[in-house]
Amino acid sequence: MTLFLELIYSTLGALSIVYGLANIVPGLRTQDIRKHIILLVFMVFFVCVFSLNQLVYVVIFYGFLIFYLKWVYGISSFIASLSILFLFLIVTLSSMMTSNLNVLLFKSVVDYRVVFFYSSYKVVFIYWILYLLLLKYYQMIMRIFKKITHFNKEMERTLLLSNVIVFAFIVFNQKNTFVNLVKIISSGLVEQAENVSIGLYMNSNYMLTTILTFAVVILLNRLFIVDNNMESYKVKAETDLMTGALNREAGLNFLKESMMNSIVQSYDLTVAYIDINDLKLVNDKYGHKEGDLLIKKITEIIETNLRENDVVTRLGGDEFMVIFKKCDVHQARKVWYRIQDDIFKFNASGQFVFPVSASVGFTEYHPRKHNNVIQLIHEADAAMYEQKKTLKANRL
Repeated sequence: MTLFLELIYSTLGALSIVYGLANIVPGLRTQDIRKHIILLVFMVFFVCVFSLNQLVYVVIFYGFLIFYLKWVYGISSFIASLSILFLFLIVTLSSMMTSNLNVLLFKSVVDYRVVFFYSSYKVVFIYWILYLLLLKYYQMIMRIFKKITHFNKEMERTLLLSNVIVFAFIVFNQKNTFVNLVKIISSGLVEQAENVSIGLYMNSNYMLTTILTFAVVILLNRLFIVDNNMESYKVKAETDLMTGALNREAGLNFLKESMMNSIVQSYDLTVAYIDINDLKLVNDKYGHKEGDLLIKKITEIIETNLRENDVVTRLGGDEFMVIFKKCDVHQARKVWYRIQDDIFKFNASGQFVFPVSASVGFTEYHPRKHNNVIQLIHEADAAMYEQKKTLKANRL
């Protein structure tokens, strides 16, 4: 293979790894693209210089990926190692299936460890199709697990069918691997020495991969179901029961974490302190049931207009806090203008006999100015109070 072709196929292989990581590791797609490019360049260099059909270089390669996920992307050690294990299994299974199909369809031998180095677009095309299918299957399973808060008949049937398909697929791949090894040795497609080397490696590694795959399927069924159920209990403990927003303690913890992350990752952070106007008057005149409806409606309108990274917290009673991540105070005000527009439209609909409104104060986080969470919130609270005083003065 020429140097140019080797570079092209090395790049394709590296792109498959980066794409796989982006679909497996939570939050990786939102990371700085420069980190992806550096990783891509390193992998192309590594694959061009070192041979991935040697175990020591395979270990170094995937070990570096774990290191990179942890120290550059900031992924936890557990998530990084588990994600790389899933990626390794998907890559290995895709490569082995490509090798099997290549023997069956084209009567040629491909060492599954280095499928990108045969200068064959057919081999690469088969690999990409199988690779993408396995990634989609993984994503489907993850979506199922995210929705699990308890077991029901439909969920049990879905998981059972999924496991049966996976097990049948593994068994089918086992059979084809043995059949293809026999064909390789008996047909003389490659020299006898290569037959022995490739056959021994494929036999031992595909058996190991099969065992690992079974273990990972069991791990997925146990770990993520248990983890998701634990997550549901955690959500209940951190959620305000009336509004579904974060409760005070969870909100303060989230803000504290966001403040630290904004320093490390160098992004803007803004806090809005919100107070519902005239809640006491509504409670006294129309009853607490109507007051609760007012609180829920305000929360609903706020949450509908927030961006993906923004979080709303009920601090207590009629007081709320919105944490705008990766957002300066000017952008946060634009979000609030949308909220005000929706409040105006709701009032115009006449669904409530009393008007819905809220006062708000904004504070942008500056590490040198705000030493802690309470100081940041108090500044936003003071800004909200000034707006409320202005509103009352205008009424008079």
